[in-house]
Amino acid sequence: MDTKNKPRNHRSAWTLKELRFVEEHYGKMPTRDIAVATGRTPVSVRAAARSLGCGKIQSMLPWTEDEVAILRTHYAGGAGIHRVCELLPGRNPRSICAHARKLGIQSGRYLARAWSEEELAILKQYYPALGVRVVEKLPGRTQNAAKLMANSTGIHYSGGKEYGAHQRIWTDEEWRLLLRYAHLSPSELMKFFPGRTRESISHAKARMRRWGGKKR
Repeated sequence: MDTKNKPRNHRSAWTLKELRFVEEHYGKMPTRDIAVATGRTPVSVRAAARSLGCGKIQSMLPWTEDEVAILRTHYAGGAGIHRVCELLPGRNPRSICAHARKLGIQSGRYLARAWSEEELAILKQYYPALGVRVVEKLPGRTQNAAKLMANSTGIHYSGGKEYGAHQRIWTDEEWRLLLRYAHLSPSELMKFFPGRTRESISHAKARMRRWGGKKR
């Protein structure tokens, strides 16, 4: 590791304050953010969490609405178990799959058929203006599938400004995710909101701050 890029507390003993921070936040915020806050590497944070039993505790905790929202959007949309694990630190693949089955949520990774050239052309032409409403022109495709494909191919929703359409309304699930990860920057938040632009996320965060952390 380059000395210049080493975390400030690299290889130094964990303090009680740092361990309490890990215990309080592990499973609630991304591991890399905990690493930045404590001056550690993500690998070191995970090791500390295991020694504290945080991973085991999290796997037994009741699932929150935010976590279920991630299952319904990313797991069902075909993001894949590794990606979903990144979004749900503290939940292991087995518990994620088991809870998804319990809720009747199927992985879009295995359900989704390959996109045809015609479908991709429709997505490229209409997604910037319509957002997830493009599925009206794509029989058999879900909104989550359209979001994920647009995100993976670099197609961004413009809010319909270029076409005179109205701004797409944020869903309750999106507001819950935004509130949960409000400590992240708009650029970092984009991975949680396929189809949302950085500007759209910035404006939503500003509205949430004005409303005291509540959507309206």
